[in-house]
Amino acid sequence: MRRLLLFTATTAFAAGPSFDVASIKPAAIEIGREGGNRSRIEHTPTSLSMFNVSLADCVQWAYGLPRFRVADPHPLPGSYDILAKTTDAVPLERLKLMLQDLLAKRFHAEIHRESRSLPVYELVAVKGGSRLAPRKETSAVVRAESLPRVVGDAFVFADVTLPHFGEMFSQLRGIELPVIDRTGIEGSYDIVLKGAPAAAREGDTAALFAIVQQQTGLKLNAAKAPFEVIVIDRAKRPSEN
Repeated sequence: MRRLLLFTATTAFAAGPSFDVASIKPAAIEIGREGGNRSRIEHTPTSLSMFNVSLADCVQWAYGLPRFRVADPHPLPGSYDILAKTTDAVPLERLKLMLQDLLAKRFHAEIHRESRSLPVYELVAVKGGSRLAPRKETSAVVRAESLPRVVGDAFVFADVTLPHFGEMFSQLRGIELPVIDRTGIEGSYDIVLKGAPAAAREGDTAALFAIVQQQTGLKLNAAKAPFEVIVIDRAKRPSEN
């Protein structure tokens, strides 16, 4: 069977803990403008701030999934800035449950889960190990962006785990498949790939792979793997604040 339904019917998000206050507005950055394709998510124990996010971005964060494991066949137009707060400090997993509740109440989102076999690239360390140095800076605010920043002739992936690096790298022109971390390497890194912006502009997959291997000691192998995917069946534009 090509696909296996894990729920017998479309389901809404489960009711759960709620934010004390939440604001949802059209994104300040329009798609197509400089930075229009970049989303940013920040969280503290008492707040969640999401900038220029789609509904799929929200589902991805709420369920702790890589982007390729969220399917949105009928996406809502535009993107959103979401600012949500809770009076008491809560752990990260509770913030995710609060976002699930927000998506159910404000977007009226309904989902189901299914199993899919997907082509991927697996990120592995080359013989001799990687050449990554863990970052030393720490911050009370945890930030995550969807794309690397361009600094000079380099892509900079700031404060990333290797699973997050794989997610960002998969968005580059010339990659266009999920990149799955199989290195077993933990920790956060600042990864700089010199020459990568030029290769991405040309969609030169071979050059991007070579840059990663030469500069990080990691390589990408083509593979296929089964994954559970969340499918967004329906949703509405969010209700007014």
